[in-house]
Amino acid sequence: MMRWLPLIGVFLAAPVWSADCEALLAVDGLLELPDAPTNLTAAASIEVDGGLPAHCRVQGYVAPQVGFELRLPTADWNGKLLMQGCGGLCGAISSAACDDALARGYAVVATDMGHQGPAFQSLWALDNLPAEIDFAYRATHVVTVAAKVLVEAFYGRAASRSYFRGCSTGGRQGLVEAQRFPEDFDGIIAGAPVLDETGTAALHLIWSGRANLDAQGRAILTPARVDAVRAQILAACDDIDGRRDGIIDDPRRCRWRRALNDCGTSELRVDCFSAAELQVLDYLYEGARTSTGRRLVPGGLMPGSEYEWVPYFVGRDGPAVFHPDGPIKQLYQALIFFRDPGPGHSAAEFDFDRDPPRLALMETLYSARNPDLRRFRERGGKLIIYQGWDDVEVTPLNIIDYFETVQRTMGGRESAREFARLFMMPGVAHCRRGPGADTVDWLGYLERWVEQGDAPDLVTAHHLAKEQTYLGLPRPRFPLPANAVAWTRNIAAYSGR
Repeated sequence: MMRWLPLIGVFLAAPVWSADCEALLAVDGLLELPDAPTNLTAAASIEVDGGLPAHCRVQGYVAPQVGFELRLPTADWNGKLLMQGCGGLCGAISSAACDDALARGYAVVATDMGHQGPAFQSLWALDNLPAEIDFAYRATHVVTVAAKVLVEAFYGRAASRSYFRGCSTGGRQGLVEAQRFPEDFDGIIAGAPVLDETGTAALHLIWSGRANLDAQGRAILTPARVDAVRAQILAACDDIDGRRDGIIDDPRRCRWRRALNDCGTSELRVDCFSAAELQVLDYLYEGARTSTGRRLVPGGLMPGSEYEWVPYFVGRDGPAVFHPDGPIKQLYQALIFFRDPGPGHSAAEFDFDRDPPRLALMETLYSARNPDLRRFRERGGKLIIYQGWDDVEVTPLNIIDYFETVQRTMGGRESAREFARLFMMPGVAHCRRGPGADTVDWLGYLERWVEQGDAPDLVTAHHLAKEQTYLGLPRPRFPLPANAVAWTRNIAAYSGR
């Protein structure tokens, strides 16, 4: 019979430190955990395998259906907890994304964000406000609450530090935590954050997915023409930073209209572009606006990102990935409106004059745009944000706009630097990939900042000899083997302009 001890306002069974993983299933009080009633469904001891330490794997859910998996090293625990964010619309527990942290001795946890399904399917949200609330903000917080209780029950002591790491939707999770639940984490890594879920879905993806279609729904730009665009952009702008390396360090300095030749009334050639093609490029580079020209977003795709346009916005052998009747139609059908249009509707129906104000009803749930981070700063929290300049899924000017707003809100650049740093990564696509250096030991930099006061002014980024996959799995483990790195560069923290 286990004795009882008070813990976080409820009664939980005494610590079971590594003696018997399955004993966690007998921990009482989880069903009564305030704000996060939790049920464990499985606990198993996992032997050393694939470079991962022996650990206790715990699976369960926070009512009604926020699934999670927590892994607890059974030897050499470093005393810390890491939560790993998900990507896309989540729907699965991304445990493999935190293998590298487990190998460093972290207790690690991840959640499916309250639903199951493919990462780019959103029918789970159809007329399902509770699931949308879980996805918006609740799931990350309540799983953190449950994970901290289980860590303390297992080891007999609370985690000395708790960190969050994620990219894309995971980046949004991190910023939502800093803004709404600043007590949850001592440090947060937020990569390429989806600051506004509805805005990214409608004002970027739907807009850009429709940009290359004529009135009959036929593609205007072809992949070959995109290659021609990229060639002229690089010829004009690659060496603005003083070196010609296929990477535009700050694409804002590239004037794309000056870089591209207009065919005018001449015959279409490889070295010039038609009026229709230039119109598509205007839509893509400048971003969404109303029929009167009023800008709806800080900006669109960046010059230099053209290698990522195919197949997302320009189809290779058929419709583009973000064609209005492709995956983004489900965003329109089920996610971005309070009253969902539902199946049978196309993203082509979105009206950029009428519909943007309607997004606000749902964006109040999803938004990660609050620049008031005083509570996070005052409890000593540290925030690292990173963003690829070549990202075509989350447009880079969004995070710059947000970060500069944080600076103004928090007392100016120097005041904001005390707790928040943004790193803009040249030649890097969404979270990873691209001609730039996309691999950084963000967790190591965050640890040194939180635990030693060593704030990162520069980070060392690596271009791997073998490009990371879209999902970035398996995640590189630091220190990197010498033969895994093609070259490195230092990236300075963004200061504004």
